[in-house]
Amino acid sequence: MRRLLAAVVLLLPMVVGMSAPVAAAASPPPPRLIIDTDFGQWWDDVAMLATVHSAASQGGAKILGVVSDVDNPWNAPALDAINTWYGRPDIPVGRPVGAIPVEQNYSRYIAENFPHAGDAEDAITLYRRLLAAQPDHSVTILSVGALTNLAQLATTDRALLARKVARTVIMGGEYPRASVPEWNFGLDLNATRQVVADWPTPIDFDGFEIGTRTIVGNNVCTTHPVNSPIRAAFNILYGCGNQQADGTWDPTAAYYAIYGTAGVYGLAGQGGHNVVYPDGINAWEPLGHHQRYLVLTDAARLTTTLDALIDAQPHDAGVPFGLGDR
Repeated sequence: MRRLLAAVVLLLPMVVGMSAPVAAAASPPPPRLIIDTDFGQWWDDVAMLATVHSAASQGGAKILGVVSDVDNPWNAPALDAINTWYGRPDIPVGRPVGAIPVEQNYSRYIAENFPHAGDAEDAITLYRRLLAAQPDHSVTILSVGALTNLAQLATTDRALLARKVARTVIMGGEYPRASVPEWNFGLDLNATRQVVADWPTPIDFDGFEIGTRTIVGNNVCTTHPVNSPIRAAFNILYGCGNQQADGTWDPTAAYYAIYGTAGVYGLAGQGGHNVVYPDGINAWEPLGHHQRYLVLTDAARLTTTLDALIDAQPHDAGVPFGLGDR
């Protein structure tokens, strides 16, 4: 009887010439992220992971996998330890092949002092497996380090990238023109030049100039408990009580990859493309590929929202911190 009455109610507006109620438009699904990071050296890779995990805890993102793009044996287990602390021990972790070796500042400590159980796999093999399992044009690649893995993929798996990746967000370079070579672009310059010139999907670039106006993470030693690997990294780098004031780069790219412009960014360079010269300097040129670069329009708002994400604990959930176009 209830089902019959419900059917009558639904039909009634059409019977009397009224329009039937229109269902609210569905929200876009959270971005499916593969994170590619030069983890282990600087604070902003740790802050970036805190940003993404907190967004994921609130339904803002789905983390498919995390890969290291520099060669250090402690990076993969430390990445796994951070994923585990945020309650996601099943996120697969990739280790690079043929990447440049780097020193670590906190990876070994995190790997040796925080629980982790997973086994890392070859980064390119992991990329292939993750991409193949996703719907077409659904994946966002967030690159916040060397472009070594991406250059290898562009050589060996171009068709797979074109079919599965919706967009790629790269933290690297300076816009509209660099004055000196930017760190991430210089880690593997040959790979950088290849990816920037010949990547098969749209790229949005987050430049060095954005991070210089965004200082975040200085609440970590008061908001995170002593058993937090995020706090441990900041303590090793700065000592709890000493603030970082150098700038923050990787979380700004993560925020855009998850929330879009969200009232803090504009997009420039449409119809142009990035060029990286043999000396590592990059510049924006007219005409060319489907590429754009971010322009920061509200540094204060971005700083506040990033700190809220970074300071959130694994059990925190509620209203998403970022809203806006994806």
